[in-house]
Amino acid sequence: MNPYFVIPVWFRIATTTAILIGFCSSALFTAETDETFTEKITRHQYSDPQTGKITPYLLYHPVKKSDSQPTSLLIYLHGAGGSLKSYNYSRKPYQKLRKELSRRGFYVVVPELGKLHFMNAAAKQALDGVTAQVLTAQKISQRRVHIMGTSMGGGSSLAYTLHRPDLIRSVCAVMPMTDFADWIRENPRYAKPVSAAYGGSPQQVPDAYHVSSAIQNVDTFQKIPVMLIHGLKDRTVLPRHSQKLAERLTEKQFQCELIILDDLAHSDEVMRSVQIQAADFFEKAMQ
Repeated sequence: MNPYFVIPVWFRIATTTAILIGFCSSALFTAETDETFTEKITRHQYSDPQTGKITPYLLYHPVKKSDSQPTSLLIYLHGAGGSLKSYNYSRKPYQKLRKELSRRGFYVVVPELGKLHFMNAAAKQALDGVTAQVLTAQKISQRRVHIMGTSMGGGSSLAYTLHRPDLIRSVCAVMPMTDFADWIRENPRYAKPVSAAYGGSPQQVPDAYHVSSAIQNVDTFQKIPVMLIHGLKDRTVLPRHSQKLAERLTEKQFQCELIILDDLAHSDEVMRSVQIQAADFFEKAMQ
């Protein structure tokens, strides 16, 4: 049996618009990942001019830059409990993806939005500022912004796309919640942190959950390619979240790639065999 299957649908690509601008400071460090590839990673922070809140972030730089190859930006959002010291994108199952994106001229920004933010209003505002700051500092076109996330970050990447559909060119969600209200009904142990993030339960603040629900706002993805990656044995976020969203997108003939890994559960290992496909997905979205 094949380890995964793919469902593709096609449509046109959207243009993008500008967002807020902030300030930056950085320190440089590098990471050796194999004999021929050295990662350049810088540390920065964004200061919200309205609230003064500081949002730190890491920035992966492309290995080579040239005038003939325009640079792009991938926003990467880590899973629940992650931080800039421990996040999914830095791990072995993402190594080939990091290398490929660097080679293809991608910057990758990893923001620290909070361990349990679930892309609430504060996280959206912080990410607006971080993204605008990176675009300005690195002179990246606002037409070349993509987003990716794992678990909480996967659901949050979809939620942020709903928030900024004119900015995000494509979204890759790994093991995502496609509706946070449904998810906490399936897993009540997560109800408390999600309710804390949104300022109440789905019954108390239904609008807050609705605006972040990919499954309830499918039309927003009309011109935004979506890749969904999930393990069939996942019991933390049931694979039906990705399957149902893919079905809705397919019904509307929007572009979607669904990858289901037969023998995997809720683990970074779901990325190991599909890293090149993910890099190709982001690159193809710009063609």
